[in-house]
Amino acid sequence: MSGQRHIVMPSDVFPPKCGGAGWSAHALATALLAHGAHVTAVVPRADGQSGSQQVDVAGVPTVVVHHQNARNGLLRQMLRMVVVVPALRAQIRALLHPSATTIVHAQHMLAAQAALPLKTKRTRVVITVRDHWPWDMHATGMQMDGDQRTVQGVWRTLHLRGSSWGTRLLAPLYAWQMRQRTELIARADLVIAVSAHMAARVRAVVPTANVHAVPNMVDVDAIQACVSTPPRVQVPAQYVLFVGKLSPNKGAQYLPELIRRIRPPAIVIAGDGPLQAAIVAAAADAAIPCVVLDWVDHDDVLRLMAGCQALWFPSSWDEPLSRVLLEALACGAPIIAMPTGGTPEIIIDGTTGLLATTLDAFVGAADRLAGDSALAAQLRANSLQHARQTYAQDVVIARMLAHYGAIGAQS
Repeated sequence: MSGQRHIVMPSDVFPPKCGGAGWSAHALATALLAHGAHVTAVVPRADGQSGSQQVDVAGVPTVVVHHQNARNGLLRQMLRMVVVVPALRAQIRALLHPSATTIVHAQHMLAAQAALPLKTKRTRVVITVRDHWPWDMHATGMQMDGDQRTVQGVWRTLHLRGSSWGTRLLAPLYAWQMRQRTELIARADLVIAVSAHMAARVRAVVPTANVHAVPNMVDVDAIQACVSTPPRVQVPAQYVLFVGKLSPNKGAQYLPELIRRIRPPAIVIAGDGPLQAAIVAAAADAAIPCVVLDWVDHDDVLRLMAGCQALWFPSSWDEPLSRVLLEALACGAPIIAMPTGGTPEIIIDGTTGLLATTLDAFVGAADRLAGDSALAAQLRANSLQHARQTYAQDVVIARMLAHYGAIGAQS
């Protein structure tokens, strides 16, 4: 087949205000547009409005589907299934090419639920797995106890997580939902996992899935151009950096101890969350300058990465493939990380960063890096090279386009 690829990309999250998953979806859309594809993103937005709106999101044509939100978790789930998913599906259907093949590349769970019923010979459905939603109702993969496709597995997991009795009584509903999720994976034309680690997890749950590992991408040249200018936020001249939500799954609970034991010249935190007060207090007790920037402009995050003495990444959850680490590589930041999930695919210990399995090892790695300027310089150079060779747009998009072609997704 020949001609322009026609791609609809529904995504649960998308810029401007989103985490790594949204920016990774945007990076894919941008790269596809640069390679001549016709791409439109379809994105839900819980802003209390109704209807849909066509906008441009940082260069990507996007249909925003407005909807109400609900504070209660069960009501929120019902709203998504009864209102949001059908509204997304209607917008996707309206964007299908009338006579040529369309690929619908769903970027997350709601997007996948909206897309799969539209699958035909001319509408190919691809699903990207960026986190643990196919096997965990909360998509974190943390505190699991059993197969959540079973009532027993859901009940034990909810008990382990300290959920209320009212929530536990919904175990049959959650188990049914989890079986529906794995059915999405099984029926998709193609499943893209963002790391080899995640591809193995998918195959373990759905052995029949047509799953391939294709990593998230970064625009290395654009990042290097961005970091050639200083950040627009005031930070100390020398600092270590933490980027992410200040929550336990990101390892933020370890920051107070790391601050006390490592005693960096200063710590800059680009993020917020429930552990912020404890971290700020620990830094004050240790007389270590601490700058918390809450939600900072993405370009300034990149500049902070490029200027830091070390990026601390003590993440304690099963990281699929962290965008923070990919962007840090492209910035040439020296990285110290816990080797969870797909992280060892990014950080080659001693070459593109330092891996530490324990807090003691993390402290030792930080001390080693702080005392060895030659090592820091070598890690910076190796990181940038690794980003160019493995995660640059042209490298990753070539792999993605090959997979599209294999399922007949070129019109």
